Amino acid sequence: MGGELRAQDAAVGVGGQAGTGAMSAVGHELAEKVGGLLAGGEVRMFLGYGAGRTALRVRPRHVLRPEGAAGLVWNEFCAPSLAKYLLDEQEEEGRVGVLVKTCDLRAMKRLVADRRVDRGRVLLVGVGCAGVVDAGKVEALLVEPVVEAGVQDGKLVLQTRSGVRELPREEYLLERCLHCEDPNPREVDLLVGPEVAPWAARPRDYAEVAEVTAMGAAGRAAYWDRQFARCLRCFACRNVCPACSCRECSLEVWEPMWLPREVSVSEQYMFHFTRAFHVAGRCVDCGECERVCPVSIPLMKLNRALQKEIQELFGVERPWEPEEKEPLAMYTPDDPDFH
Repeated sequence: MGGELRAQDAAVGVGGQAGTGAMSAVGHELAEKVGGLLAGGEVRMFLGYGAGRTALRVRPRHVLRPEGAAGLVWNEFCAPSLAKYLLDEQEEEGRVGVLVKTCDLRAMKRLVADRRVDRGRVLLVGVGCAGVVDAGKVEALLVEPVVEAGVQDGKLVLQTRSGVRELPREEYLLERCLHCEDPNPREVDLLVGPEVAPWAARPRDYAEVAEVTAMGAAGRAAYWDRQFARCLRCFACRNVCPACSCRECSLEVWEPMWLPREVSVSEQYMFHFTRAFHVAGRCVDCGECERVCPVSIPLMKLNRALQKEIQELFGVERPWEPEEKEPLAMYTPDDPDFH
């Protein structure tokens, strides 16, 4: 994986300075094309990335005018999925353009399959991605804020006030990037930048599920007690999830009150298990719930445990890929469990 990733560093221009608005070569191409789409009236708005509050972060950028495209950035820290922001744009007329990586495309397909986004009103602009850095891991390591960040010779090069720190880039990628089977999004309307060479993706072997299963009943209970005791009930995991797109969430209604406002561990079990079962068979394995959790609860262990069950019980080879018919949303008259 390392050689291929390093070979792409220059191609994707990941040395761009996140947080300063400096753009990579792909970023310049993206800005040019987005400006043209807006000027030509092909989209009324474009969703991409803009500079964030630190050199390691980006934030969603809504571009409404052609000249605003100059503020778009593309770099190694473009982690957030933008697909769910489309929910806020479905009430207005006109197409919306959005930048997607391969993992974001699965989220987009999820929203389309759930009839929450009209594919005909979205213009997908794909970009090859050589892997995204987990900013949280880097921030946890460093005491000082990073004022400038980039990649050189396969290393993360981080400039702080007291000097330069270099880190092995591969060790700081998001976990989903290690499982990425095709870094180039397909089935999009437009591509920017060169194709990225694929690398040897790690198989989804559910090792993390086996690790928890091996704890036994008492051990698992103690493990999840510790995890859920830290939950703030901030709903960030739900809000970012492309499979959690109900217009009204049953966990927030007052009548009937399925989830009391108390944040005891037992009620946190209710919240997290309800959410995990709600997305069972529909989770796209993007890991966004875990990435945005402010207290780092390993929520993907729950989702992958259900993925494993669905794979084994229903014979779904790739349960993370959205399909028109979902295994838990259909039945046949000869279903042996039908009553």
